[in-house]
Amino acid sequence: MELLKEEHFRGVINGEEVKLFTLRNKNGCVAQFTNYGARWLSMWVPDKNGKWNDVILGFDTMNDYLTATEKYYGAVVGRVCGRITGGQFSLNGITYSLSNNDVFGKPVKNHLHGGDKGFSFQVWDAEVVKNENDEEMLELHYFSKDGEEGYPGNLKVKVTYSLGNDNAVHIHYTASCDQPTVINLTNHAYFNLSGNMDQDVLEHTLFINANKTIECNEELIPTGNIALIENTALDFTHPVAIGLRIHENFPGQLLAGKGYAVTYVLDQPGNAASLSASVTEKKSGRVMEVYTSQACLQLYNAWLFDGSDTGKKGYRYHSGAGLALEAQGYTDAPNHFNFPPVLLLPGTEYNQETIYKFLVQPDT
Repeated sequence: MELLKEEHFRGVINGEEVKLFTLRNKNGCVAQFTNYGARWLSMWVPDKNGKWNDVILGFDTMNDYLTATEKYYGAVVGRVCGRITGGQFSLNGITYSLSNNDVFGKPVKNHLHGGDKGFSFQVWDAEVVKNENDEEMLELHYFSKDGEEGYPGNLKVKVTYSLGNDNAVHIHYTASCDQPTVINLTNHAYFNLSGNMDQDVLEHTLFINANKTIECNEELIPTGNIALIENTALDFTHPVAIGLRIHENFPGQLLAGKGYAVTYVLDQPGNAASLSASVTEKKSGRVMEVYTSQACLQLYNAWLFDGSDTGKKGYRYHSGAGLALEAQGYTDAPNHFNFPPVLLLPGTEYNQETIYKFLVQPDT
């Protein structure tokens, strides 16, 4: 294994110290993280022949993350992930204006992934600890001040990454606030189970336990409708290669010849013990299973990548180089009152968990 080097991730950003953190389990799996954006940087897992590869897209140095065209590699995204229409929402009769930082949106751009200086671009407090099973965990804390990026309320956030001896990374999110606010956190890692970043993910086989999606317009903004997708190009309830139907068109969700940007409404929301999705790369035999307590799962096959970013080992990341499966609440929920809210009140706790489990499928 050629692990990321600590000296390439030490530094100071906005007056705060940035570090590299490495977790290992008893099977030899390694996961690496940084407290800049609470990012998941690497995941080393074996294939069916015992060969180890890193299956997460990213970079060899901290500086590369700071200068990349794509801003969210491996990051925790918030205060609210996804898009918010026109960069505004109302809460208790007050309208809050957020940064308009999305590339989509006419004539007013929308708010995306927490804004220009959202959680992905902050330096978190961090320490490595062990849980009751003697498994290594990384605890990260961030204090988001009232008014940050336009959001109301002081918010205390904690994210914990743990690497289990079952080769699963558990991501646990908690938060509390001092006044009503909105919160919807996710992780934005890009996966390529082949371990060869010269190869796209279009031949990866995907299963998603959902027969409905959140319908979107051409700006990828929810219309408010929940759409049934059975027997359409969005239907992954039976495992299908990601690229098999990529030349079909499904406005606002599947762009013909490019790929998917779809928010799936899971069939068993709120149940982290139930399989939400799985991805299989047949040549390597690697399988990734996703479990989550969240209501939705966002699928994006990195079709906006254009080769501008040169990642680990000099790989250029072209369209389809990776796959994001982002567990989250309903997109743009503050502007759609028929959606389950992403509201957090004082005296209550935001509490969500997502698990990415890595397995090997032998030849059959």
